[in-house]
Amino acid sequence: MAGHITLRREVKAIVIDHPGDESVLHVGDVDAPLLVEGTIRIRVHATALNRADLLQREGHYPPPPGASPILGMECAGEVIEVADGVSGWKRGDRAMALLPGGGYAEEVVADAGSSMHVPDVLTFEEAGAMPEVFLTSYLNVFELARAKRGEMLLIHGGGSGVGTAATTLGRIAGLRIVVTAGSTEKCVRCVQHGADLAINYKTEDFVERARGADIILDHIGARYLPRDLQA
Repeated sequence: MAGHITLRREVKAIVIDHPGDESVLHVGDVDAPLLVEGTIRIRVHATALNRADLLQREGHYPPPPGASPILGMECAGEVIEVADGVSGWKRGDRAMALLPGGGYAEEVVADAGSSMHVPDVLTFEEAGAMPEVFLTSYLNVFELARAKRGEMLLIHGGGSGVGTAATTLGRIAGLRIVVTAGSTEKCVRCVQHGADLAINYKTEDFVERARGADIILDHIGARYLPRDLQA
């Protein structure tokens, strides 16, 4: 044949036509994403909700250049196609992937290097919520900070996705978990989730309550840095 013909194909996805609240979300037909070099195609069984999805839905968080405008920063499902030259993956494999977008669709094309095999002990629903917050927490607390059993981990935003994931991993690793949160209700839920101490940063000084922290996981930003160093 003189050339390769790519047939247009549609899949279902959750789409938004304009920014707004949850009422703007609806199911629609979109073009199936194209398989390109270094990627795998996943039939999505489960995805997750992250704060970035909420911000994007409201029009405050545009997707990166070249990324899908469809929401969804992670997913889990079955590999149904593998690009030429990609090793370590085959049709039928169970995969979970970190995405720049596109997870709220029947199919997604994911970078093979940002995809992981789903362990047999995890369901698709569990795996679909792993890549974004759990890997962020694991990378920072254990790969970069080299956390050791018995150390104190201070987590800002303890009620967030990253915060709850870090609490879970920290408890498993034998760390003492101290978190900050913005309300009494959130503090109670953080303790129920496994934190040893939850500090309402609106009414208490976390520096005094968390003094002696060995590791601080801070996704709040620069304004907290001087006080983090004091703790």
